[in-house]
Amino acid sequence: MLSTLVASLAVSTAAPSTGMNASTIPEVAIGSKRLDTLVAAVKAAGLVEALAGDGPFTVFAPTDAAFTRLGEETLLSLLQPEAKQVLTRILTHHVVAGRYDAKRILSGETSLKTLAGTTLEIELVRGRVFVGEDVVVETADVSASNGVVHLIDRVLMPPPAPVSPCQAFLERALRRGVPLYNEGDHVGCTAVYATALDAVLSTESWGIPEMARKRLLGEFNRVEGMRDVRDQAWAYREIIDTLLASEDMMMSSVG
Repeated sequence: MLSTLVASLAVSTAAPSTGMNASTIPEVAIGSKRLDTLVAAVKAAGLVEALAGDGPFTVFAPTDAAFTRLGEETLLSLLQPEAKQVLTRILTHHVVAGRYDAKRILSGETSLKTLAGTTLEIELVRGRVFVGEDVVVETADVSASNGVVHLIDRVLMPPPAPVSPCQAFLERALRRGVPLYNEGDHVGCTAVYATALDAVLSTESWGIPEMARKRLLGEFNRVEGMRDVRDQAWAYREIIDTLLASEDMMMSSVG
């Protein structure tokens, strides 16, 4: 199942290239025959157009063998639509703005800021280039028209994303409310969700964009009038899920 999914996602939709240096980073990846899983992941995350842009970019590209180290179950789950946000963070953790070939890196550029806002530490050990402590650059300096690609032997996992106070607060409400609902205490669950949403939506102090806050507050007020407590619980849960799914809302109050 995984091999079929990867093959279907990795099918090239790029225009034929007129030469290696004229190929964008996605075209280089497609043509390498060692990065099919990466191509599938980039397509699943919707990043093909971004990586084909002007750049320049430096991509530390995990090979197909590197992705197999994650295990089939983990990789399959990352390629599902509901994992797009997680997959995007992982992939952008492999991309640096600017063209950093091996010579530039080894001349002193040993700490690189990624598009995920994370940092990659590069060092030379016994003639081999390492990213972090144990990820080896197998093939360096694969040129592209908008950057350079370095093939690596493992997938780089980013540190946990920062969590805003709003996100932490709402997730805590879910941890309290879900067990109550499952145990049949629909009134208790509804009260937990309503209290949390009232606190978040009734003031501007949580950093939620004003238009979104007012829209969701209107929805919250509508749900208050429902007679069926179970319907209320689910409606409040949908509002919470909407907030948690919005990266702009959740990250706006990160310090």
